[in-house]
Amino acid sequence: MRASLLGCITSRHRAWAFASLWLSALTIVNVQTGGAYRSTVLFAIPVVVVSWNDWQLGFVFAGASVLCAKFGGAMPEAGSSSPLWLDGMTAFIKLCVDAAVTNVWGRRYRRRAMRAPQPDDLRHGSGD
Repeated sequence: MRASLLGCITSRHRAWAFASLWLSALTIVNVQTGGAYRSTVLFAIPVVVVSWNDWQLGFVFAGASVLCAKFGGAMPEAGSSSPLWLDGMTAFIKLCVDAAVTNVWGRRYRRRAMRAPQPDDLRHGSGD
C-alpha cells in the first residue's frame, strides 16, 4: 500500500511541492504550539516522499527538516543534556538513512514494475 501511494507521486515537482507544504505546515504548527510535535516520523514523511525518486533531493529535505525542527521549537528534546548541534546531527543522520533506504526500495519497486508483463500491453497481447 505504501509503495503504491509513493508510486503515485511520480513527478519530482509534485513531490517537492508536497514536501515543502508539509514542512511549512509542520513548522507553523510547532511555532504555534511551542514545539509540541517532536516526532521524527513527522519530519521523515517529506524526506520519504521526495527521496522515492531522487536521493539527492531527499538529503536536501533531510537538512531542511532538521532546520524546520529547530526553528519550530521541536529541537532540542525536552530534558536533553547534549548540545543542540549533536541533536541536530543525530536527527540529520536518521533522516538521511530514511532517504537512502526509501530510494533503494523505490528503485527496486520500479524495476519489478517494469519487468512485470502488463495484461493490456499490445506487444504481448495478440498473435499478429
